[in-house]
Amino acid sequence: MISTARLLKTPGIRTFLQLFTLVLVSFAVFGPALRHDFLINWDDRQYVLDNPLIQGLSLEHLRGALTTFHLGNYAPLHLISYMLDYELWGMKSFGFILGNLTIHAVNGVLFYLLLRRLVGEKVWIFAAALLFLVHPVQVESVVWISERKNLLSMTFFLVSWYCYLRYRSTELGRGTTYYWVSLFAFVLAMLTKSVTVVLPLVLILHELCCGEKRQGRGVLVDKIPYFLVAALFAALALKSHAVAQGGITSFHGGSPAATFFTMLTVLMRYLGFLAWPAQLSAFYDIQLKPGVDQQVAWAALSSLALCVFGFFLYRRRRKLFFWYALFFVGLIPVSQIVPIVTLMNDRYLYFPMLGAAAFVCAALLGEASWEGVFASRRSLVTLVLILVATGGFAAAASARVPVWQDSYTLWKDASAKAPRLALTHDAYGEGLLQRGRFDEAINEFQMALSLERTGAQKSHDPNWRTTWANTRNNLGTAYGMKGWTDQAIDQFVIALKLDPDLAKAHFNLGNALMNKGQAEAALRSFSSAVRLNPGNPAFQANLRQTREIVESRAPQAMPGGPN
Repeated sequence: MISTARLLKTPGIRTFLQLFTLVLVSFAVFGPALRHDFLINWDDRQYVLDNPLIQGLSLEHLRGALTTFHLGNYAPLHLISYMLDYELWGMKSFGFILGNLTIHAVNGVLFYLLLRRLVGEKVWIFAAALLFLVHPVQVESVVWISERKNLLSMTFFLVSWYCYLRYRSTELGRGTTYYWVSLFAFVLAMLTKSVTVVLPLVLILHELCCGEKRQGRGVLVDKIPYFLVAALFAALALKSHAVAQGGITSFHGGSPAATFFTMLTVLMRYLGFLAWPAQLSAFYDIQLKPGVDQQVAWAALSSLALCVFGFFLYRRRRKLFFWYALFFVGLIPVSQIVPIVTLMNDRYLYFPMLGAAAFVCAALLGEASWEGVFASRRSLVTLVLILVATGGFAAAASARVPVWQDSYTLWKDASAKAPRLALTHDAYGEGLLQRGRFDEAINEFQMALSLERTGAQKSHDPNWRTTWANTRNNLGTAYGMKGWTDQAIDQFVIALKLDPDLAKAHFNLGNALMNKGQAEAALRSFSSAVRLNPGNPAFQANLRQTREIVESRAPQAMPGGPN
């Protein structure tokens, strides 16, 4: 029989075994998520469940995806990928999650191939790709259906980068096909998520650190089209956020300085998660820093030390510095230079993990090849330790996957880790409603309202009026499910005073009014709901039936339930 050592010495078989292992481990870690449900109160409803645009491939749907902003984003390829899922699986969460898992595994393979193109067949490239795939901070991006855009944009990002390297490695005047494919893939990446805007910086950074310039080609000239594409889509992203009131907000803490101080502490937490990813959460309670305190001072000193370390690394080991710097470049779009609503999320580390994984594995394993690693006890021990640590990360990721099973499990975890935030209690209450635990849900909604009244929520959520309105609507829904119609109506009315454009509150008020026999008033509520959200079939059905009732003067109970 052929020995394992001999198999590993055969390049083709060795490469196949590495790629097969990457895919197998990825599905082993994240595969249990295939049993998960949609998250009813965190983007899945807006992107998939209540979005007729994704219900099948058609010219009309493609046109809609390409010409509209959705949840404050212009990401048409994100929506088109859901259309493909719908064609294959209908509205089954299994199919959408399978798409996420497959794309993530493909990204691991692409990362491996990219590293191999950059440095050859070193041992560390397998370890880096494996670490990228299974680190616990990746769970949010992989198992949350709505984060498909993170995964898919990474695919196009890696393809663009790889093709650009192929173009640069050809003789002068040749390889232009790879160049145009690279540029096209970058456009596709930007059509999926604007975080890929950093690719031109990555290409320049690689040129400066890895010395792949050639006579007749400047560092910047062939990057100009990439910068133009990046600028165009960055402007489009800003417009989409402004028009749809999406992720962009005012500076946290009321000033650029406060945001800067706060983000210094966030950076330290990110770095901590890389080594010890405990207490990961769907939502973080970030203490705003209007001035310099002990925590900010420590974060500032640590950041200065990182800069000094980076400077010496650049001077002495420039190629290794590239991966070190790539981590921080990946954080630029979410560093609050342009302030966005959420200060910190696990998904924000999906792109920076490319640099972190490569830097750690390259620094520890160096230039060791597969032949050399077995000849050096030190290299072999180092590889084993890296694989053991990666196995620990994989186990931690596997343990976190069930947290994302549904809205109940996710927000139960988040509310326990961020108990001071009204948003987590409100979302947990919705999860309890989904399970029919009405009294517990009411307690959570009342807890959220008490936090909102103290003003603590306003410092964390610039859109607190809408958040408060949502909580009032949810509390009214819980009262309605308990049969307390009058109390439900009171909550819906308060919600609409806070946010007159909250379509679901109009819809729920209409249902409650119909239960009271007030068809004319209900008709007005349903009309407002449809005006604000014309694509919702439940809204349209209740409006149509209520109009018929009013016209026939024959009131009856409405079939539509709360939203």
